[in-house]
Amino acid sequence: MGTQEQPEAWRDESEERLRAFIESAPRKMWIARPDGTVEFFNREWRDYTGQGGAEGMLNWREAVHPADRPRLDEVRGRAVPLGQPYDVQVRLRRRSDGLHRWHIGRVSPVHLHGRLIAWIGAATDIDNRVRAEAALRESETNFRTMANAIPQLAWMRDPADYSIWYNQRWFDFTGTSMEQMQNDGWWTVIHPDHADLMLEAVTAARAEGRSWEYTAPLRRRDGVYRWHLFRAVPIRDEAAGTITRWFGTSTDINEQREAQERQRLLTQEVSHRVKNSLALVAAQLSLQARASDNDDARSVLMDAYSRVLTIAGVHDHLWRQYDASFIDMSGFLHGLCRKLQETAPGHDLSFTGDRVIVPTDQAVPIGLVVNELVTNALKYAYPGDRGGPIRVTLRRDGEDAMILEVMDQGVGLPAGFDLSAPTKSLGMRLLVNTVRQINATVDAERLDPGTRFAVAIPVGRG
Repeated sequence: MGTQEQPEAWRDESEERLRAFIESAPRKMWIARPDGTVEFFNREWRDYTGQGGAEGMLNWREAVHPADRPRLDEVRGRAVPLGQPYDVQVRLRRRSDGLHRWHIGRVSPVHLHGRLIAWIGAATDIDNRVRAEAALRESETNFRTMANAIPQLAWMRDPADYSIWYNQRWFDFTGTSMEQMQNDGWWTVIHPDHADLMLEAVTAARAEGRSWEYTAPLRRRDGVYRWHLFRAVPIRDEAAGTITRWFGTSTDINEQREAQERQRLLTQEVSHRVKNSLALVAAQLSLQARASDNDDARSVLMDAYSRVLTIAGVHDHLWRQYDASFIDMSGFLHGLCRKLQETAPGHDLSFTGDRVIVPTDQAVPIGLVVNELVTNALKYAYPGDRGGPIRVTLRRDGEDAMILEVMDQGVGLPAGFDLSAPTKSLGMRLLVNTVRQINATVDAERLDPGTRFAVAIPVGRG
C-alpha cells in the first residue's frame, strides 16, 4: 500500500468540511498525513492538553504519560507503515490540573482511489472505567486472598444453584476440581445418607431467599467423611433487591461432634445409673411399706416410694433421648401418668397435652408436682375402694408459660381448704414448696363434682 502524499487532497472542499466536522466533534480528534505526522488537532484536544498550532503538532507526545510512550511508539510503528488501523490505551495529561487520565485512541487510515491519503484518530476518556475495573480486580483479588486464607471451605453459587467459585481449601479437602463441581456436582461429596435431606432443606431455604445452615458429613479426598457445618447467605443486588449469588462456608466440626457424642453417651450412662439406683431405693421403700404393720408408716413409705419413682422416671426418660439438656414435657408426663396408673388400677388416669420443651432441671420439680397432685387425688378424691377419672392436661400459655391441670370428679376439697395456710400435710407442703421453687403459681378450684388444680409455670430457656 503506497504512502505518497497528495497535497491537493488536503486543499479541496471536502477537506475543509472534514476539518470543520472534526473541529467541533465532542471528543479529542486529529488528522495525520500518510507517514503518521499530525496535521491537525481539534478544539477538544487543544482545550484538554493546552497544545495548539505548529508547536502542538510537534510536541503532542509530551501529553502522553512517559510510561505509556514506548507502547504507543511500538503500536504506531507497526501499523503506520502497513496502513493498518490500530488502537492504543494511554494516559493523557490534562492541562487544568496536570493529572493523567486514561484514554483509548483509535486511529483509522483514509483511502482514496485505493491509495492512503491520511489518518483520522479519536481519543475517548475511559479513566473512570479503567479505574473501576482496576478497583474491581483489586477487590476480587483481596476477596480471593481472604477466602483462601480463612480456615473454612468456601464457595459461591448462582441463583440457579450452579457453581461459580470455590476456594482452594475446598479443592484441597475434597480432592475435586472446578469441572467436577459444576452444576450439582457438590452433592456427590455429601454423605449419601444425608444428601437428599440436605438438598430438601437447602432448596426450601433458597426458594424463600433466606440464609440456611445444615450439618452433614463431607467426603475428604481420602474417602473419609467428616462432619461439617454448612452455612450460606444470599448476596443481593442493592438496587433491585434480587439475589445475584449465594456465598457459603463449610466448617469442620468433626472433633466437636465426636466430643458431643461422647458427652451424650456419658450423660446417658450416668442418667441410666442414677435411674437404676433410684429404682432400687424405690423398691426398698415399697418392701418396707408392705412389711410394715403401722398404717401411718406404710402410708409415708408409699408416698416416698412414689416420689422416688417419679424422679427415677425423669432419668429413665432422659437417658433414652439424644439431648439430655432439654426434655419434652408432654412425652415425659404421658409416661409418668402411665406409671402412676399402674399403681392405681381402679382409677382412670389419662394425660393430654401440647408439646412443650423445657430445660431438664425444670422437669424434675414439674414431675414431682404432678406426682403430688395425682397421688392426692387417688387418696382423697375417691374414698374407700371407689374409683374414678383423673385428668392431667398440659397446654401452652403464650410463648413463655404453660398451664398444668389435674382434675378429678371426686368428693371435692374439704371445707376451709387454703393452699396458702400452714398445713400438716407433707404432700401439700411439698407441693407448695416445689411450685415456689420453679417460680410457678398454683390455684385450687371446686368443681361440681370434683376439684381442679391449675399450676401456671414459666417456661425456662436453659
